[in-house]
Amino acid sequence: MRPFPLPPFVEQRLPSGLAVRAARWGKRPSVSAALFFPGAGSVSDPEGLAGLAEVTSDTFLDGTLSKNGQALAEAMDDLALSCGVSAGYDSATAHLSILERDLAEGLSLFAEIVTEPAFREEEVDRNRRRHVDSLQELRSEPEFLGRERLLAELYQGHPYAHLAPTEKGLTSLSAGDVQRFYSSRFTLDGATLILVGPGDEETLLSAAVRVFGSIPPSGSATWTPPSPPTPREGLAFHLIDRKDAVQTNLLFARPAIRLADPLYAAAVVANQSLGGGASSRLFQVLREERGLTYGTYSSVSPRLTAGHFGASIDCRTDATREALSGLLDLIQAFAAEGPTEEEHSRSRRYLTGSFAISHETPAAVVQGEVSRIQHGLPEDTWRTWRDRVDRTTREEARDVAARLFSPDIGVVTAVGQASVVRPILESFGPTTVWDSDGPRD
Repeated sequence: MRPFPLPPFVEQRLPSGLAVRAARWGKRPSVSAALFFPGAGSVSDPEGLAGLAEVTSDTFLDGTLSKNGQALAEAMDDLALSCGVSAGYDSATAHLSILERDLAEGLSLFAEIVTEPAFREEEVDRNRRRHVDSLQELRSEPEFLGRERLLAELYQGHPYAHLAPTEKGLTSLSAGDVQRFYSSRFTLDGATLILVGPGDEETLLSAAVRVFGSIPPSGSATWTPPSPPTPREGLAFHLIDRKDAVQTNLLFARPAIRLADPLYAAAVVANQSLGGGASSRLFQVLREERGLTYGTYSSVSPRLTAGHFGASIDCRTDATREALSGLLDLIQAFAAEGPTEEEHSRSRRYLTGSFAISHETPAAVVQGEVSRIQHGLPEDTWRTWRDRVDRTTREEARDVAARLFSPDIGVVTAVGQASVVRPILESFGPTTVWDSDGPRD
């Protein structure tokens, strides 16, 4: 394993409460930055306004107090500035990419975008309607329907249960709701600005201080992360009926692990052997040997206060029983036995090698730092990641698979023809049938 020393960050806190972190990385003459707002994600959507965080984030680039949407777009084009704001579950992040020579001007415009958004009523309404149209399109996709039901059942009554905004929530929100959400959640006190580029750290810090240092304190956005979900018991089966479907989309998920868990690295290694790629056990057996699918994969999906392990397979309708049985049996066997020595060695080599590729750009380093801060991880998390992966033993991978992968608890969802698929699912366990319209409230 060749050395891959990721850069250390230096930090300065400004009077507004904003933390600024900078690192030197990359050779191209551009700087990547991100402004991270904890608590500005969908878990903070008020009751009845599902989608507020997403509409708020999407409306930042539609104009500031001094520039309408067209003037702002022209100013961004003049600087070749790339910018966007996106909301996740637990946070929102504003991203920036700018040539190093234009950093001062780029940061000034970036600061205007995130601290002086106009949220004009017509722009909020346009984004709200666009999300409604997008949601209607998503509801025609089997994968979306399956994931929507899977999360709703896996995280019952929890904010993580929502895959997307609801139509009712989107049609209920207003420009006033967006402005109030922005004022309460997008404050600089508690936020972190991260800059990575080829220049030295002090130059990056100085540029940020010149722009953001004069912004006065505006109050802290107090936010308490959601409590962990209620533990699940047993394995539940849910079927979304699509009468014209020519295949069945099968998903399985169960509670697993947070990113901050000490066992997370071992879980990633174990998952790579089971279903992390085309060389994994699921892919090799269910596709290459048995020809049941074009692809089948598994993943570990951590969130701030919870996480889940999941696996998926799409198959012909007449192969549903064999595909589901094969998927669950392989997961159960892996949970009991763990990876072979060959599987484990291959997974460690892949993960240590691909990590360098996935962190070679300033933007990737910025994103890694956002993730580290959001999950409260140690400073050296990514600098030591490859060593921790490489030191994971086969026995550790086996033990974590036994704890986190076994399908004795969790949720299975199927999207397909109920007339054919329902009897199959019912042979595995009691099955609840849903129509493809899904929940709208």
